[in-house]
Amino acid sequence: MPELPEVETIRRGLKAVQGRRIESAEFGLPRLILGSTAGELTRKLQGRRIEAILRRGKYLVLELDTDTLVVHLGMTGQLTHAPANAKEDVRFIRTVTGLQKALGVHPVDKHTHAVLHLDDGSRVQFRDPRTFGKIIFIKGHAWEKNPRIQILGEEPLDLKIEPFLKKNFPARSRRPVKALLLDQSFLAGVGNIYADEALFASGLHPKTLVTLLQPAERIRLLTAVKTVLRKGIRYQGTTFSDYRKPDGSNGDNFERLMVYGRGGKPCRSCGTTLQKIIVAQRGTVFCLQCQPPRGGKKRAILKTVDKPRRPSHN
Repeated sequence: MPELPEVETIRRGLKAVQGRRIESAEFGLPRLILGSTAGELTRKLQGRRIEAILRRGKYLVLELDTDTLVVHLGMTGQLTHAPANAKEDVRFIRTVTGLQKALGVHPVDKHTHAVLHLDDGSRVQFRDPRTFGKIIFIKGHAWEKNPRIQILGEEPLDLKIEPFLKKNFPARSRRPVKALLLDQSFLAGVGNIYADEALFASGLHPKTLVTLLQPAERIRLLTAVKTVLRKGIRYQGTTFSDYRKPDGSNGDNFERLMVYGRGGKPCRSCGTTLQKIIVAQRGTVFCLQCQPPRGGKKRAILKTVDKPRRPSHN
């Protein structure tokens, strides 16, 4: 599932459509739309100007001159921008699940469920093979009051750590720290990829109970969250399977991951074989040496390695 760095990369990549008018819109899978029917939304969007493109957690927000579209990419959603003179790439490859995904600017296919045709001849297209994404129509600009948005916690990149620890950190929680990081009402935008990376960077075992964290460890954890998210944005997101940037290309962060998706491979810091377990119903990868369970030997804080590596050397 695209997380904060991926959605932020898409937001930045779609800046070219700000100020453009929607000439027409088409929707191929009505059940993905909330707040309107497909036919009504097609009529409502015609002639509307895209005033701003924002992000809240994992949600992308398109503020129009009158109303708002909020997009959640679900697990396999791709939001791309095809310029008027773009050369379409019709080659396809198959994922491990057998689903198809496009390479580069793709033609409208069976998985393309929404297309916005803009006044410069370009188009914005929403492609989602597994159809867990959502397009939410909100009348006016009060999108922050939408129930799906209201429940979100603070934006990690804007987080002031000391005040947050005093007012918002659930210090008595007996949940595993990995489960806390996945809770969108705690921090908005952190998912499985960056939770694993932050836990490695902070030296915390994913099953450590939140209530057992010492004050210094809480600071370390939140600092690590901000660090790995900024790194993900710097390298324009992690393409592990379906995520694509708006131009259809891959993000560059995958080869820089320390633990996520690397179960059974050597730790890039100490060489120990990385372990994979299930925490909070999610696959979780960690290093027993660098992230010992509570009661194990102490470790020095490790810095995230930033050097690119080839997939074959993972």
